[in-house]
Amino acid sequence: MIIFRDFGKTEKTLLLLVLALLFCCWLWRGLPTCSASEIPAPQQEQTYTITETQLKGLETRLALLDQILAQQNPELTTLLLQLAESKKELAMLRNELATSKEQLTKADESLRNANLFLEKSAQEAKQERLRIKAQRNGWAAAAACLAIALAVK
Repeated sequence: MIIFRDFGKTEKTLLLLVLALLFCCWLWRGLPTCSASEIPAPQQEQTYTITETQLKGLETRLALLDQILAQQNPELTTLLLQLAESKKELAMLRNELATSKEQLTKADESLRNANLFLEKSAQEAKQERLRIKAQRNGWAAAAACLAIALAVK
């Protein structure tokens, strides 16, 4: 309490009064939270007072907002129509894409079948060539044997 040594009697009294007032405010403020039996009153609507100039300013802004809204409503309608049209186009493109994928799958399967058929045909043609070559070589050997047999006789 060294700080208060330099204060006079009136200053100390005023300081004590301020502290007492703060203490009372603190107690008064804490009362509603401490009391469980007290039911809070419903809040009433507050009434505000504005000047005529402020009211006209608000009305002007409200009219401007109404104009902007009126201007944007057709734009919004147009955008909603475009969105619906875009959704239809997207659905159509998805269907076309699904159809194209299906056709591509069928074409791929057909190409695989054609490749297998060509490989099988090439293998059969190779076997036919080998058979014909063997037959030709057999006839050539038989002809050579016959020619040798005729020449020896």
